[in-house]
Amino acid sequence: MIRRIALGIAGPLLSVLIALGVTTLFLSLSGYSAASAYEVMWNYGIEPASLVSSVNNAVPLYLAAVAGAFAVRMGLFNIGVDGQYRMAALAAAVVAAYLPLPLYLRLPITLVVAMVVGAGWALIPALLKVYRGVNEVITSILLNAIATTIVAILLANVFRAGTGQNTGTQTIPADGRMPVLIDFAVGNRTAVSGFLIVAILAGVVYYLVMNRSLLGFTLRVAAASPNAAESAGISVKRSIIIAMLGSGAIAGLVGLPHVLATSYSFDGTMPTDLMFTGLAATLLGRTHPIGMAIGAFVLAFVERSAQVLGLVQLPTEVGQVFLAVILLSSAVAYWFTEKADQRIALFQAMRSRLRGSKSAKPDAAEVK
Repeated sequence: MIRRIALGIAGPLLSVLIALGVTTLFLSLSGYSAASAYEVMWNYGIEPASLVSSVNNAVPLYLAAVAGAFAVRMGLFNIGVDGQYRMAALAAAVVAAYLPLPLYLRLPITLVVAMVVGAGWALIPALLKVYRGVNEVITSILLNAIATTIVAILLANVFRAGTGQNTGTQTIPADGRMPVLIDFAVGNRTAVSGFLIVAILAGVVYYLVMNRSLLGFTLRVAAASPNAAESAGISVKRSIIIAMLGSGAIAGLVGLPHVLATSYSFDGTMPTDLMFTGLAATLLGRTHPIGMAIGAFVLAFVERSAQVLGLVQLPTEVGQVFLAVILLSSAVAYWFTEKADQRIALFQAMRSRLRGSKSAKPDAAEVK
């Protein structure tokens, strides 16, 4: 237990340390004081408005991380999260704007529609992999570009509301918006979105499915040894499809915090860079729901804190460098801790075997 906890902490900690080291080097070579930059970022980041913003910004990152984890636990990489949540967000924005139902009915239906659209878009690379042997990374990346084109066409010619510079869908009324969870009322934008509850539920469902259900067990077995799984009657093809459907369903929720709690429509301000940052949170948290939550908050905190650097004549690229390096270092740290875990397990097995062989030797008195 202690070893598992230590290795679980070691991966994210090593990633953050590597990112800090590279960012410090970047600042030093640019002629800036790394200590001053970190102090400014920290002081700005712990302000109430910044903390609330970090929590709200961490929610879509966490949903993207959980979506990625569904696929990773099956040995897959769903790089199509970006396209899946853009397609789902557009469908959700239309449903939330036009569905003539009260909030307690309209909001759940909107969430379900987004999950169905996201799962449907993720089903395409799953089927191509299962029946044609095409790598899901390639197809999901290509589908991102296709999704962007489809969304642009639909937004311009079908769902666009108004004329002139307006490039968004119909504004979502109050009965279709996500309510505020907590409003601290200590300044502007200090309200925590209700999507925090959605993110928590997504993490709980992910944990129960992957660790406390027969479905999760079959997915893990199929990922660990496809041949053994097939021998035991577990369909690897079906497991791949289920994993991608689950990943796509959660991915469908990623864009909704922006649509239902920020812009109240689908427009050109929809973020498009949540997929890889979410994947960094997946690797940082080692696919554990709590670890991914911490990773998502750290990434959102850094992104928010870096916004103040331009006001004090420090390079705003610090946040981008940190996020880029932590994406790379998280993969390195994941590999390092996995190798360390294997070496520790091998060392313990050898030590146990040596102790067993010593205890098996006969006593001198017994020989006489």
